[in-house]
Formats: sequence, structure tokens, C-alpha cells
Amino acid sequence: MKPSLILTLEIIGLLVGFVILASGFPLPVLPLLLVGWASLRLRHMSWRDVGLRRPDKWLPTIGLSLLIGIGYQVLDTVVISPVLQSLTGKSVDLSQFSFVKGSLPALLLFLILTWTEAAFIEELFFHGYFFNRLTDFTGNDRTGVIIALFVGSLIFGAAHIYQGITGVLDTFLAGLMLGLLYIFARRNLWLPILTHGILDTIGFIILFVGLFGS
Repeated sequence: MKPSLILTLEIIGLLVGFVILASGFPLPVLPLLLVGWASLRLRHMSWRDVGLRRPDKWLPTIGLSLLIGIGYQVLDTVVISPVLQSLTGKSVDLSQFSFVKGSLPALLLFLILTWTEAAFIEELFFHGYFFNRLTDFTGNDRTGVIIALFVGSLIFGAAHIYQGITGVLDTFLAGLMLGLLYIFARRNLWLPILTHGILDTIGFIILFVGLFGS
């Protein structure tokens, strides 16, 4: 298949996927993941080629993800989120997760979704596939990587529009952090996947015990 035709199909697929993402479709990242998978197949590539491979050492990767995940969640709760709220005048809208408070079944359900749909699938698409496709256009030099990281994080933040403007900004910053981890890990996905999962796990536990949000 001609490269121009592959690019056209990719653009159409991504546009359709992002529309579905914005529509509130259940498990909205799945269509985008399918676009990424099809795109890689057309380019004779696999998920391994964009980072889904064993890290050099598992224990340091897990330890670092725990350290960063816990540290960033504390920083976000104590500093980042309050500062963003003061700038926008609005809190992060977590109302759609209000039923998690005090409900163990709801907590367990969202922890399953956290490690599958959020941590694994979102990282696979946004940093494994989308970031690398962006660098095909922006270049793999420092400037190109920074532009791709910024654009990808903006779209990652916009995908969380249901959390309001403060939630979008907060998620944009988290996306930047996760993207930097992907780059730091030499484009291996497991460090951002594990960190993403730990971040969201702590967030849902905080919601469960009712420390913030409703």
C-alpha cells in the first residue's frame, strides 16, 4: 500500500477515533487503539517497536514508578490541583465518580478499569503510538520531540474534558510527566504504564475514603 494512502487512512481513523473519544462512548480509547494497531500493521510494525517490550530491569522500573506515582499524586493533591483551581476558579469535576465513595465494589471496578483501559491502553495509544506518529512529522530532534510531547499531552488532557477545564489542565500536566517518563525510559512503555496505574489507583482510593471530590 502506498505511504500516501496509509497516511490518509491514519488521519481518517484518528479523526473518527477522537470524535468517539469526545462523545463519551464507553471505553472510548479502544477505537483509537484499533486505529493504532491497524496503522502499525500497515507499516509492518508491532507494539514492541513503539515500546511494549520488557524493561532492562523490572525491579528498578517498578520501584521508580511507585516513587514517581506516589510523589506526583501528593504534589498534585497538595500543590498542582489547588493552584489550577485558584487560576480557573473551578475545581476538578469528579462528580461522575461520586458513587465510588464508600463503595468497595465500585472501587474494585474502577481499579480494574484503571489498570486496563487507563494505564495500559491509554499509554499504549498516546505514548506508544500517537507520540511516535507525531514525531514522524515534527522530527526526532529535541525541538520535534518537545512539540510532539506538548501536542500529545494537550490532546490527552482534552480527552478528559468531562472533568472540566481544571481537570483538562491537570491531566495535561500529568500527560507531560508520563510522556517524559516514556522518553526517559528510552521509549519503553512500562515505566509510564505502571506510573499511570499507580497515580489513578491512589486517586480512586482517595475518592473511596472521601478525602476530596464528590
